[in-house]
Order: sequence, then structure tokens, then C-alpha cells
Amino acid sequence: MAVLRWQEVRRQAADPGLLLMLLGTAVALGAFVLYPALRVLTYPTLRDYLGIPHSLRWLQAARNSLIMMVLSTATATGVGLIFAFAVTREDMPGRRLFRTLALLPLFAPPFMVAFAYILLFGRQGLITRGLLGLDVNIFGWPGLWLVQTVAFFPLAMLIIAGVLESIAPSLEQAARNLGADEWAALRSVTLALARPGVAGAMLVVAISVLADFGNAVLIAGGFPLLATEAWFRMEGMGDLTGAAVVVAMLLVPTTALFFLERYWVSRRLYVTVTGRGTRLDRPPLPAPLRAALVAVCALVSLLVVLVYLGVVAGAFTAVWGRDWSLTFDHWHLAWERAGTLLTSLKIGALAGAITAVVGVVAAFLTSRAVPLRRALDFLAVLPGAMPGVFVGVGFVLAFNRTPLGGTPWLVALALAFWHLPMGYQAAAARLRQIERAIEEAAMNLGAGGVRVLLDVYVPLLLRGLVEAFAVSFIRAVTNVSIVVFLVAPGTMVATFVILGLIQSNTWGAAAALTTMLLAVTFAAVGLTGLAVGRALRGQPVG
Repeated sequence: MAVLRWQEVRRQAADPGLLLMLLGTAVALGAFVLYPALRVLTYPTLRDYLGIPHSLRWLQAARNSLIMMVLSTATATGVGLIFAFAVTREDMPGRRLFRTLALLPLFAPPFMVAFAYILLFGRQGLITRGLLGLDVNIFGWPGLWLVQTVAFFPLAMLIIAGVLESIAPSLEQAARNLGADEWAALRSVTLALARPGVAGAMLVVAISVLADFGNAVLIAGGFPLLATEAWFRMEGMGDLTGAAVVVAMLLVPTTALFFLERYWVSRRLYVTVTGRGTRLDRPPLPAPLRAALVAVCALVSLLVVLVYLGVVAGAFTAVWGRDWSLTFDHWHLAWERAGTLLTSLKIGALAGAITAVVGVVAAFLTSRAVPLRRALDFLAVLPGAMPGVFVGVGFVLAFNRTPLGGTPWLVALALAFWHLPMGYQAAAARLRQIERAIEEAAMNLGAGGVRVLLDVYVPLLLRGLVEAFAVSFIRAVTNVSIVVFLVAPGTMVATFVILGLIQSNTWGAAAALTTMLLAVTFAAVGLTGLAVGRALRGQPVG
């Protein structure tokens, strides 16, 4: 076996096109993943790291981050579990609508939930002040807890729903036939089998909560967190060393959770389908449980819809909290900054293209016996463990004094390689579904490695390429945690400008520009759907 493997390695290494592709990918991953990470970790001295226990501010930020991680993860996963259970039951009223509404926060900029809830539930809030006459202070950890729960429960729902859908209805039916009542069958079969999915969802949500910058910077108030402390250190105090120390502290729990999530999710067996073609329906839900699910899903869906309604209403209100009359003045102010929206689109398109291309090439290389295969695989998934603020500080330290500094390329490269794990893992999963005999036939006809990739795999991976581009594009256009560190006068993007408008209390213009950004995002989603449809029509069958 070892001899055959060595012969395969020699055969692959003898292909000059493949070798060039391998060298280029290794250099790119080394330059834009490994090097910025090492710059962050090595920029502070050992003395700076030893000073961490003596900084009460940093210790408080670390403690607060862990507290918010526990609180928000528990509630977001709990709500995600309820939603996942509801939308996967055939007799649940309105389940498709609830699923669609639950996904809406994933398309919004990361600060949008906090911004909308300040407009609705803050001291000048439409609901708390305008309708109920209450004086409510939403800033601080309770407001952040609510916002992070609404912002991240869709992630938990998607993961848990995938697990619940894989559970064969026949298992629950069998439990009922053996004498278990409705509640016992749900508890001992369905929910018991969903435990690995719940654990995986908790890990993903915990990473997202720890790394959340957009919501925290708006609503946390005087509640210090590691993700926001790095930005305040760099932007407010010009303390690069302090910022590097803080993001290095943040990297420890996120990396541990990331690799625990990869180990747990990839090593556990979720698929429990044993029916081999049976089409049994799931048993109907008990009426009280169905009513409770409808009530919870309706309440949470209302909180999600209010996010969008609050922002759109803010764009048309004269003076939020004092003059509720209709106006279009904010749109004029927002239109003057629409150029930043165009910059966001250019950088997002560039980042999406880089993510899709590098992700497919890296997945193609790691699917065969080439030198550095395991190193490439590690570097391609490593950015998934890095919070956005860590990547932002890393690119500042690594490239700000190079010709890339202050250019759109620097922002696009940072966003592209931060989102690389998504494109890489999607391409790798699709590659595993393609029969290697197709490649062997092409190689027997004289095709080299590059020709095999372009003529065999790229057409078969077209749908994955388009989806990876679209998701990376949307996340790049709505990103805040990286761009706040990298923007320069020539690279002002919409999210950074919106953040500045909110912090200067220019809420109307911020809401109008956010609405424009949302329109662009949903247009991109629609165009992606059309592109995927065209790609599928061109796919070979069988």
C-alpha cells in the first residue's frame, strides 16, 4: 500500500501544471492565512502576555465574553431547537413561513439586529417610548443577550433541523407501537437522537457569540468584551500591541471550540435512516405541544420581522423619538454616501471570486496524493477558528506597510481568506461525490492535472462555485469586524459608514443606507438563485 501511495505521489509531482498549482496555493495560504496569524501572536512580547493577569480591564472583558457566550449560546440554541423541531414536523401550521422568517437575520449586516432594537426598544424607542411610554435602557448585557439570541438562533436551527430531518419517522412510529405515549416517544427517540446536533449547534453558536463585534459595539454600552476591546485599543488609543494581545486572548477559546466542533460534528454519526425507501409520515404532534410551538415560533418570528420593520421605518421618520412624521430627507443624505455601497459591491465581488477559486483549487489538491496535502487542508480550514477582529488586526500588522496597505485588494483578500473554509469544505464535499473513474478516463486520454480540473471537475462543481461566490459575496458586503480595521480613505465601505452614522446619532441616514444594503443583498440572493438554476440546467445527468 505504501509503495502504491508513493508511486501516486511521484506521478502527481511529475505533472508540472499540478505542481505549479500546488505551489501557488501553498504560497497564497501561507501568505494570507498563516503569516497574519503569526504576526498577531508574535507582535506582543512575552512581557506583554505576562501582563495580562495584571490588567483588570482585560480580565473583566474576558469574563464578560465568557458570560455572554454561556447565556447567549443557551438561549439561541434553545430557540433554534424549538424552531428546528417545529419546521420539520409535517402537521405544524405555517412551518415554511416560520423557516423563511428564521433565516432572515443571516442576510442582514451583523449590527442590524442591535440597531433595530435600539430604534424599537431603546429610550427613544418606537415601542417602549412611543407606544408604551416607558423609559427603558436597552444598552448593556441584557440588551446584548436578547440581540445575540435573535441574531444567532438561525445557525442553531439550520444545524439541528438537518439532524432531525435525517431521523427516520419509522423509529418514532416503532416506539409508539411498543406502547410509548406521544411525549415519551418524542423525548426518548426524536430528541434523544438530536443530541449530537444540539451539541454541534451549541459549539457553532458559541464561536459566533464570542467573535460577535457588530452587535456588541452598538449595544454593549459600558460592558467591555474582548471583541470590542481590540477595536477600542487600536482606534481609540492607537495601541497596536494591546489590540494584538486582546485578539490573541480571544483566539484561545474560539480555536478550542472550533476544533471541538470539527471533532464532534465530523466524528459523530447523525444519519439514522433505516427505512430503505419507506414513506411513513411522522406521528402527529400532541395538540398542546403544537399550540405551544406555534406561540413560541410566532413570538420569535415577530422579533425577527421587527428588525426589518424597525430599520425601514427609521429611514422614513423625520426625527426618531421626537418627530414621527414621514420624510425622505434621510434618503438624500444616504444617497450622497451611495458610493460606499458601490465600493462594498466591488470588494464583495472580488472576495467572492477569490474564495470560490481558491476553495475549489485547494479542495482539488487535497483530494489527491500530493505533497503538503495535510498542511494545505489545515490552512484552508484554519480561518474558521479566527474571529474577524483577529483577522483584521493580523492583516493590519502584516500588510499595512506594504503596497497592499490602504487598497481595496487588502480588504478583499482579508474577507476572502476569512471565508475560505466555507468554499473549501463545500467543494471538498462535492468532490467526494464524483466518481474518480471520470478523472482516470481523462488522464488515460492524455489530460494533465490542470486540464482535469478545468475540463472535468469545474463543470461538475459549477453549482458549488456559484453558491460559494454568493455566500462569500453577501458576507463580505455586510462585514464589519474586519473592515473596521482595514478601511482607508479610498476604500470606505457601506457597513463602516453606517456604523459611523449610528454612533453619531444620524439614525435616519443610517437606516436608509442599511435599507439600500439589504436591497443589494437580497438582489444578490435572487441573482444567485437564477445563476444556480442555469448552472443546473447545464449539468450532465448521471
